[in-house]
Amino acid sequence: MQELSKTKMSLFSSLGSRKHRLRHGLFIVEGEKSVADTIGSFELVALIVRSGFEPSMIDLSDLPEDKLFVTSGTGMDKISSLSTSSPVVAVYKLPVTAMERGVASEKLPADLYLMLDGIQDPGNLGTIVRTAHWFGIKRIFASQDTVDIYNPKTIQSTMGSVAKVEVTYCDLAGLIDANKELPVYGLLLDGENINHARLGNNGFIVMGNEGKGISSELREKVTDRLLIPPYNGSDHSESLNVAIATGITLAAFRR
Repeated sequence: MQELSKTKMSLFSSLGSRKHRLRHGLFIVEGEKSVADTIGSFELVALIVRSGFEPSMIDLSDLPEDKLFVTSGTGMDKISSLSTSSPVVAVYKLPVTAMERGVASEKLPADLYLMLDGIQDPGNLGTIVRTAHWFGIKRIFASQDTVDIYNPKTIQSTMGSVAKVEVTYCDLAGLIDANKELPVYGLLLDGENINHARLGNNGFIVMGNEGKGISSELREKVTDRLLIPPYNGSDHSESLNVAIATGITLAAFRR
């Protein structure tokens, strides 16, 4: 295992920025379990291990020697975006789809899809991806202003599910128009109680921005308005966290 050079360390430590991720076509995954869950799903550029640490969940003998690197704890601190750096970091090539953000006119097969409209918090997005994986959602479509799925904090929050759920950034309204036969479910204050609503196995489930909810453009395209009611009609000054609301919604659909 070779020592990580200063040049590579500088490159990898810049990948916390989306601009640099897109410029170099790379992203990082931190944590031994997350690396173990994603290795083989993305093209590996480098696997970096902290000096003196012996991975127990990753068989290094299965990996190309020229992609294995070791660095000090200080070096790991420079690469890591976490408050306490992980002893294992993988650097992968960004999938081609991550570099292409455009209008979606794709004709989709009948299935249940998640749409994210302006999600801003990396932790929320990561938790949503992890939850979608749990409930068997294979594809998520996100608006252009949704936080980057390859943000290190998002990757960390997915706990490896980023390798199992495809996230595509596109024009959500255009995608809905290209698939008019699919119903569009949206959580809105004037919606029907989700516990009593008739929910299908196919369609788009739209989750809105943390503060503003679903945008007016997409609200007009919602065919089935749903509401997660507070228990016993109790009054709440704040709405549900979007990641929690997504979990409740997907559980209702999979019921």
